[in-house]
Amino acid sequence: MTEWRYRFLLDVWAEQRAVGDLPAVVRARVRDLSGDEISYVGSFAEVEAIVEARLDEAGIRPRRWERS
Repeated sequence: MTEWRYRFLLDVWAEQRAVGDLPAVVRARVRDLSGDEISYVGSFAEVEAIVEARLDEAGIRPRRWERS
């Protein structure tokens, strides 16, 4: 059985703006479950950058993103 050492929890939510014509703001929180580190981001590119940085620090190479 594979042991998952590097796990992340992603919470995404949308906030309506007070002014009706403005678009809702989409925000996210990325939690690194190996510690207590929490990051707030505004795009999926930022989520990817956080995950990639953590895996780089751990020396996990090569790797790829895929759907299960």
